[in-house]
Amino acid sequence: MISEIKDDNEKASRLDALETSIRSSKNELEPYMEKNGGPLKGFGIDYNGYLFVDFDEKQMNTINESTIDKLYNIINDDAEKMKLANVPVVFEIEKKETLASRTSTWTNLIGGIKIVGGTAMSTLSFAAQDSSGNKGYVMSGHAAIDAGGIGAPIYQPNSPRQVGTVTYYNYVFADAAWVRASNVADDVYYQDTDVLKDVASYGDTTLGTKVYKSGITTGLTSGYVNRMYIYINPLQDQCTANYSVSPGDSGSPVFTVSGSTVNIVGVTRGTYGSDATFSPISGVIADLDITPLI
Repeated sequence: MISEIKDDNEKASRLDALETSIRSSKNELEPYMEKNGGPLKGFGIDYNGYLFVDFDEKQMNTINESTIDKLYNIINDDAEKMKLANVPVVFEIEKKETLASRTSTWTNLIGGIKIVGGTAMSTLSFAAQDSSGNKGYVMSGHAAIDAGGIGAPIYQPNSPRQVGTVTYYNYVFADAAWVRASNVADDVYYQDTDVLKDVASYGDTTLGTKVYKSGITTGLTSGYVNRMYIYINPLQDQCTANYSVSPGDSGSPVFTVSGSTVNIVGVTRGTYGSDATFSPISGVIADLDITPLI
């Protein structure tokens, strides 16, 4: 068992010494690395105050006690030069790295990721709560209808994992539907891979403003709002902008960017001529009686 160092100054001093120690071991450990035909995937320092060595899972049958002793002696000899006695070294099988994507199974649902209803795939818009305080998310209204309407199950892909049922839509001012779900977060998937931005505010945009959309088909695209208050049957007061969209981007959050945060301004619907169409956030709020989470 590795003893825990609770004093911050002591921990910082120990981690500094361990870093110097493992750096001095690097050249001697290099021949054992996977890229050089060896069994090591990596090595380094853990914040809890010990050194670790990761073995390639596929080469575990080539590793024996003699190999481990040899590696430990390299590390320990360099540690002793730093006056670190009996340094704990953890030998372990490599940890798998998984890059999150728009199609990953997300524990907390966020804007810009893929959802599926029936045979229709679309993009989750953003997290919100209704007037009763119930959390959930907004999605494309026409995708919700294509999925089977109110009561239709909505899934995340690949698992498949059900992430709610269509709860409500109105379809007067917004191509948007409400799905009640507790596991949501006020973030937007910004770009691949795994770059998120926090939703800090919401509100309608103005003509000429640069807006972004984050969808599952064309990813992050941007353009300028060029028309507002358009009647696009059957919806009133819609907007257009010259950003790129393709099937599957329906429901994509539309937003402006300020540093690491975004301001939600609408929900992507489709195309109108050569431009993208989106429902303004005021219309989404009016139709669904929801408030975006910030």
